[in-house]
Amino acid sequence: MNSIKYKSRRLEYNYLLLLVLCIFFLSCLYYYPFISDDSLISLRYAKRFIEGKGLTWNDGSPVEGYSNLLWILGVSALGKLGFDLMIATRILGILCSLGILGVILFYFKSQGSKIQYIYYAMLLFVTTPCVAVWAVGGLEQPLYIFFITLMIIEVSVIINKKNFERIYLLSLWLGLLALTRPDGYLFTILTSVFLLVFNFRDRKLFLKIVFSVILIPSLFLLGQLVFRYNYYGELVPNTALVKVKITLHHILRGGYYNFKAFLGTLLLSALGFLCLYYLVFKKKNLFGLYLLLCTMAWMSYITLIGGDIFPAFRHYYVVLIFLVFSIITGLEHSNKIDFSITKTRVFFFILLISSVCIQVFIPANQYAKDERWEFDGMHLGNRLKNIFPNNTLIAVTAAGCIPYFSELPTVDMLGLNDYFLARNPPSNFGNGALAHELGDANYVMRRNPDLIIFGTGSELNFNIGDQLKENMIFKTNYIKVLAKDNVNQYIMFINKYGKNAGIKLKDNQLTIPGYLFENKRDALILLKGNSIYKEFKSGETYSIEIDNKEISYTKFKDIFSENSLIKTKIIYHEKSTEIHMIAKKDTLIENLLFR
Repeated sequence: MNSIKYKSRRLEYNYLLLLVLCIFFLSCLYYYPFISDDSLISLRYAKRFIEGKGLTWNDGSPVEGYSNLLWILGVSALGKLGFDLMIATRILGILCSLGILGVILFYFKSQGSKIQYIYYAMLLFVTTPCVAVWAVGGLEQPLYIFFITLMIIEVSVIINKKNFERIYLLSLWLGLLALTRPDGYLFTILTSVFLLVFNFRDRKLFLKIVFSVILIPSLFLLGQLVFRYNYYGELVPNTALVKVKITLHHILRGGYYNFKAFLGTLLLSALGFLCLYYLVFKKKNLFGLYLLLCTMAWMSYITLIGGDIFPAFRHYYVVLIFLVFSIITGLEHSNKIDFSITKTRVFFFILLISSVCIQVFIPANQYAKDERWEFDGMHLGNRLKNIFPNNTLIAVTAAGCIPYFSELPTVDMLGLNDYFLARNPPSNFGNGALAHELGDANYVMRRNPDLIIFGTGSELNFNIGDQLKENMIFKTNYIKVLAKDNVNQYIMFINKYGKNAGIKLKDNQLTIPGYLFENKRDALILLKGNSIYKEFKSGETYSIEIDNKEISYTKFKDIFSENSLIKTKIIYHEKSTEIHMIAKKDTLIENLLFR
């Protein structure tokens, strides 16, 4: 009889596992090919690391523009094995997500929990878009949540079974959490304080907790701090300086983020918090208290830092995993909901389907379905890589897709990967758009980039864009163009005097790229193969003004006009030289030569 019961139970778990996996992979397929632009920042570090250039953004002084060390190392390991890094980051995300689902199922199965409670909690969890979006999204959330899941299980074993034999596993998970994200150390603090408070009478156990739960994870953190200080010369990552400042504006924004995330996952969140309330205040359950402590501490932290900018409530994923454990544990302790009753099953099935349908259309989740601009940036990055020399300096606001695919040295105008900008914030820092507040037009002009690109080829925006509009060097030296290829159009700002994209004077010969000639009615340039062309239309005048201080050679004649295709007019001034070109017929120009 017991054998039949065991086989039946195992079959139920197998069915549940199969159902959960089917839903998970279908959800991943639905949101694929979403990938976060910030994940491509991590991939740039990983690519350079594999190439032997270290964990760096550009050649030269390194800057720590990432906050997911263990994730980058994991992706790098797969890359070293020969995987394309974009595929590698998705593989790692999916494997970690499968690990989360598998570990939860295995744990509660081993605890003899009622299958119907696990069914409902797991279905609520796996149908939450956050799980699938970040399985394929390329950032460290799946790895982070995987270690949190393992941490929760170890704490559950310690609390519920008074079993401290596996406390060293807990210390390992806490240490790896701290390496995955800097804020992972928060759980070392919470867990150690919690265990110490409830075990302070036992001196031997107290010391064991201090050594295992505090000291060992702290050594992980200390190791990274030593590496960071020796390698980057800093104690905190650049990302913290760019994103974190506790202000009323950020607190209100963070609180609103949590509120939206709660409503966006209403069924799971409401049931989870109800179960937490029941466990803590009705049953005085110690494990429930731990779940509540971690949940509230994390939500408070997210409130303080201003929430997040990414789709599908990325930071709320941490809350969701605690709530899954609270639902299963809470339903087990209450034993008031009987899923063997048909009406109950139908009712919860209707709730589940309704939740799924509603969540698909929530804007924060829909963004993950619709957001594909990163692929435009990838295409543009590849174009720039093929057209310009590999030492061409570009300045961008989308610091992932374009720099990763162009492999060009890059100024991150929003400061995430820039040492100077992160340490020289504007006076109103903390009162603007999260992670998009920094910018210094004078600094960017001093860097003298060949190309400036906002987004994946858009108009000037953000704080830095407003500054550039008023900057005289930018207005004088940069030409706005509309670059077109067979896929897209991109607005770019090209430096007339840039090292690789600008005017070149060599051996008494002046070479001016056609795309630097302006016409108020025609800013279009063409990206073809490995070249850029400007179409000079018949009868139209195309002009450029050259600062004589920048280009000292001032007396020259047009070589191209010798072909009788373009009429040239050159006007010399004391401080500048004007060149006006009138095409006699439609002509594609790559470069104009003067001597």
